[in-house]
Amino acid sequence: MNKWTTNIIKSCALIMNLAVMNSAVSGVVLTGTRVIFADGQKDKTIYFQNKDHYPNLVQIWLDEGDEDSTLENNQSPFAVSPPIFRINPNTGQSVRLLFTGEGKVPADKESLFYMNFSELPAIKKQDSDENRLMVIFKNRVKVFYRPKNLKGSPIDIYKELKFKLEDNIKPHRLIIENPTAYYANVKELNLISEEKNIAIKQNELIAPKQTVNWTVNADNKIIKNPKVKITLVNDYGVLVDHVISLNL
Repeated sequence: MNKWTTNIIKSCALIMNLAVMNSAVSGVVLTGTRVIFADGQKDKTIYFQNKDHYPNLVQIWLDEGDEDSTLENNQSPFAVSPPIFRINPNTGQSVRLLFTGEGKVPADKESLFYMNFSELPAIKKQDSDENRLMVIFKNRVKVFYRPKNLKGSPIDIYKELKFKLEDNIKPHRLIIENPTAYYANVKELNLISEEKNIAIKQNELIAPKQTVNWTVNADNKIIKNPKVKITLVNDYGVLVDHVISLNL
């Protein structure tokens, strides 16, 4: 086999491995879809599982919204123990999340942070295929710090959200005010009019005491007797639908 043919074969193998990488899924998963850290807790135990048939090395760190943060340069009022660990196939690992920001976060509303965890297969070189790419997966999970004595309840946040449709301008706008102390985690929001759904937003957060303006791509004929159908994500990661009438 000549050098040119060898290079072609290696290139094909690389392309195939890249395809596998793009279609692969993370083997290390967190139990739960988010973390709620209540004020007064010294620490909170979170649990990871390795569903792969090989061991993985895992790194964990938190940040304040910087997606480019790393284990070395992250900034947040949390510490993790242990921050780096090996997790064997089909086993679990408990990790302690400790709050270190007493007096450094708002006391009148929730604060949002992100927990990152990356995984790398812990495979010896002699046990791996030299043409196989070692893929590093990175996951981000929301961490909500919830102070004591906040007014209202996160369960009833939909009752407090205020909606206003501005249909006298183009494009139309839906104005949403969140006067509560809690984050509104919006999985999906639709404007319902005459049995038609007009998709507005997906996978958005409305921060406490924040007002957002979302564009509605529809004409006046469609927007008649509208209602808002909002799907919120609760503390347990469950999707809950609410239909709310608009007073125009």
